[in-house]
Amino acid sequence: MPELVAVCRDLSKTYRTPSGGIEALHAVDAEFAAGRVTALVGASGSGKSTLLRALAGLDRPTGGSVVVAGTELAHASAATLRRHRRGAVAFLNQRPAENFVPHLTMRDHDRGAAVALLVEFGLGHRLDARPVELSGGEQARAAFALALARSTPILLADEPTAELDRGSAAALLAAIREHAGAGTSVIIATHDDDVIAIADDTLRLDRGRVAEATDAVAPGRRPPRPATPETVLAARGLAKSYRRGPEQIHALRNGTLELSRGEVGALLGRSGSAKSTLLALLAGLQQPDAGELALAVDPRLPWAELAFLPQRFGLLPELSVRENIEYPARLAGNLAEHAPHVEHLLDRLGLNELARRPPHETSIGQQQRTALARALVLRPTILIADEPTSHQDAGWRDAVWELIVDTAESATGCLIATHEDQIAQYANRVWTIDGGAIGTKR
Repeated sequence: MPELVAVCRDLSKTYRTPSGGIEALHAVDAEFAAGRVTALVGASGSGKSTLLRALAGLDRPTGGSVVVAGTELAHASAATLRRHRRGAVAFLNQRPAENFVPHLTMRDHDRGAAVALLVEFGLGHRLDARPVELSGGEQARAAFALALARSTPILLADEPTAELDRGSAAALLAAIREHAGAGTSVIIATHDDDVIAIADDTLRLDRGRVAEATDAVAPGRRPPRPATPETVLAARGLAKSYRRGPEQIHALRNGTLELSRGEVGALLGRSGSAKSTLLALLAGLQQPDAGELALAVDPRLPWAELAFLPQRFGLLPELSVRENIEYPARLAGNLAEHAPHVEHLLDRLGLNELARRPPHETSIGQQQRTALARALVLRPTILIADEPTSHQDAGWRDAVWELIVDTAESATGCLIATHEDQIAQYANRVWTIDGGAIGTKR
């Protein structure tokens, strides 16, 4: 029988916040063995991240026991926890950017084994880039390389493939199996079916409790109704370049597409393909170096006319979930008019019970749905969304796409950038983007 490297018994965790207690884990019993890959699965907010943080020694449990690499962490001293985090575990935060020292280049983070892994993960040309210069997908791959290079007996990773297309994730999955084969215990919180497929064990959580595995039933799919002929967004030959030291990077070479009112348009591309660059240009956050852009909206009313959902959400931490969703309507001075739609969005996106909490007291997936609700609250003419389902489990991913289809059928033109090929069934039109150039798939 493989050696156990981590054991949880009756593990519980309640966070005390100004809005009350949040029970994230309840009486969890779990065992993790050396040389095995364990997938932690469950809906957003089910306690996956909290369990990883307890194993990493980042959060003390409220009750029960958690023994990792022979050390009881529940009552360990601060010095013991520091030694544990330094030598026993490598922990990957769910937000890729938070795994780096911002002012260091990738090469400066680790000049040893990490360099070879960065090259293996397709980042050999980014060794001298700082984290802010990488795309979200590149940050995810780089952070995983740095974590693996530490060669700790336990690797804890929170959604490491959430922002990666299948091609970019393949090298990570191969590396996971390789390191597990060499004796590393790999514990991954994930919604990714490909990660679950390579796992030796699966631990399912539901509202902080260990749950029995169930067979998911896929909801019925429906294509959106045909769009109207009214064009709300037209881009012709958009181009954008950046300077990287003496080098000029041509991020976008030919951004050409049209979006109609009532249409769902999907922009498919791998991480680093310039999806986010194109969306930033279309949303007016950056100016193109060349090309033409025509919008059938007033740019002075961004929420009512054009709503943009970025990968990093941009929620206001001092406001509650409800107040963040209401914020565009308050700015417009017509909250009472949109109050029923606020309630509809809270219900549709499973945010009712979280409405009074600040965003940081909710999971990343719940924060992503909050940001989507905020973008939709004024029923904008154009919705531009960057990877709106990257942190959703399969059930919420489908629910989000169904909401986007319903939004389009209410006369909004929706342009969605994603790396998830399977969502093409929801779109009227699909474009691909690779190397900064756009092609038409459908």
